[in-house]
Amino acid sequence: MKINNKLCKNGNLFLGLNYWSSKHAIKMWENWDTLEIEKDLKIIHEYGITHLRIFPLWSYFQPIHALMSNNKIIEYAFEHSPLPNTEAGRAGVSEEACQRFEEFCSIAEKYKIKLIVGLITGHMSFRYFAPPALEGKNLVNDPTAVKWELRFIHYFVKRMRKQSAIVGWDLGNECNGFAKTNGLNNPDEAYVWCSALSDAIRTSDPTRPVITGFDTIPIEQEAFNIFDVTECADIHTVHTYNIFQTNNAPLISMRSILHSSILCRMYRDIGNIPTFLQEIGSIGYTNCSQKVEALFYRALVLSSWAYNCFGVMWWCAFDQGNMDYPPYDWNTIGSDYGFFTYDRKPKPIAKIHKKVLEVLHHPQLEELPSLTNDAVCILSRNESNPFSTANTAFCLALQANMNMSFAHATTELPDSSLYMFPSINEFHSICKRHLDKLLDRVKAGASLYISIGEGLFRSLPEITGVTIAYREKINNAEKVNINGKIITLKADYRYVIETCEAEVLATGEDGRPVYTKNRYGDGYVYFSTIPIEKYLSTNENFCLDKTSEYSAWYLPLFEAVKENHIVNTNSHVLRVTEHKKDNNNRIVMAINYSTFDVTADLNIRQGWQISDVYYGECDEKNISVSACGGVVFKITRTSTSSKDA
Repeated sequence: MKINNKLCKNGNLFLGLNYWSSKHAIKMWENWDTLEIEKDLKIIHEYGITHLRIFPLWSYFQPIHALMSNNKIIEYAFEHSPLPNTEAGRAGVSEEACQRFEEFCSIAEKYKIKLIVGLITGHMSFRYFAPPALEGKNLVNDPTAVKWELRFIHYFVKRMRKQSAIVGWDLGNECNGFAKTNGLNNPDEAYVWCSALSDAIRTSDPTRPVITGFDTIPIEQEAFNIFDVTECADIHTVHTYNIFQTNNAPLISMRSILHSSILCRMYRDIGNIPTFLQEIGSIGYTNCSQKVEALFYRALVLSSWAYNCFGVMWWCAFDQGNMDYPPYDWNTIGSDYGFFTYDRKPKPIAKIHKKVLEVLHHPQLEELPSLTNDAVCILSRNESNPFSTANTAFCLALQANMNMSFAHATTELPDSSLYMFPSINEFHSICKRHLDKLLDRVKAGASLYISIGEGLFRSLPEITGVTIAYREKINNAEKVNINGKIITLKADYRYVIETCEAEVLATGEDGRPVYTKNRYGDGYVYFSTIPIEKYLSTNENFCLDKTSEYSAWYLPLFEAVKENHIVNTNSHVLRVTEHKKDNNNRIVMAINYSTFDVTADLNIRQGWQISDVYYGECDEKNISVSACGGVVFKITRTSTSSKDA
């Protein structure tokens, strides 16, 4: 993947905040206070924050009104005066607002803070802020709205491009939400909008990347989707919040901590452009305490670094619960979950942030080497919401000491020794031509894992060695025996097997095969009639240590990739990633994805040893990690007899 920007650098992680002023929040531009802004940025700088995402509130920066007569627009004007015949006036942009923005950039430069600018900030904390002349219009496909959006971007970006603090332009805060609000479901209209705004940015400033600024969007469905947006932007973003996306799991659990890293990896792999975590937060103290929020942040930063997520930006800088106007008095989504209180007192999250910086800035870790990858997880065509299933598959794989990347069933698959097609729910999951190419990889020696949910899959007898007599819909869970271990699982269907020529890995209560392994050319096909990933996606406890037996389902797959790995632990919540510097040295990150301290056995392959510890504590045999903490160390080859991995 080619990265041609200064913001996203492989092996590095920038840490930032989404910023509204501590005193005035969304009214900061109209109630401009230089001294208060400087106090904000001073403490942000003191705590080691290097990047801020800021928002020129659209309704304030382009405050145009449509002056009407007999249902016809006579002219566009500011509220109390005509648009001046200047470049700013013709764009409907407030000179005063721009001057305040320039002053903000100067203060940021003083404190060495880099800025990501959300251009069309027409949405903020569930309130919409279109200029008065555009209120009620569809802001994506209405030609008048788009015309003024383009005028704003051309003028504003051209004027501000000389500000050295700015490192990127995003299209605007969650503008994909405009489609949902206005009932837009035409991806062609969304594509035209994205393309037009991106081109306007690049024309006005070809030196900085175009960033989406979007929250979670689907891969191929709905108006805004990964495939279309990728063509228009240089960098993707994800906005992830536990209360919306993993709310059946505790905030500090493997599923919730890793969700952002998984989405970043998925968007990056499928879109083939860098992706960073632009918004994440705890959303306040019903969901967790301030102490737990800080622990979550620590594990989040470490895992984001391990999985090369480029950047993490917390929502938000300062508490806003003391504001008494919309949107803050509407709901608690705009409340007290900043790094700092509204009067700039640091919270536990700010304090733990300073400690995490010690490892991120360690002189021996200036660029974390690439992650050792084991498997490619294939996402089905037409899958409306693959994220929960993919999250579960990723966590199960990690518990079995495997790391996976992602590919879509419609794209060219990367080379891998293991491909995984989990919990297929679609009748059109993969085209024959793509399946044939996949099976060619298996014939050449790769392994393929398939689990079936609601969907159908072609050529199963030939691929799996299993002939299915029939299937019947079931609603009950059953106890399944896998290698002598009994675990409780639920399937969509009970498959009655007519013949089975494959090796049986697991059986149901009645002894029928439910998980098999079949030789296919020089490779193997693993086939599960139980969509374990789908079932566990709603099981809030599967990532906790007491229910770690579910990882037994993926342990047979580890045989295909075990030569990739040097290090493992015997804990299912203390998981490791390996980052290969060269054939003789690797950086290892061990992260505790749990609410409790963990002491575990550390298993290092013979012929390797720990040569340095950069963060935390461990020795050759044991490792102890506090809740949501981590250890970073280097292993070095000591014997040439050890296999090169």
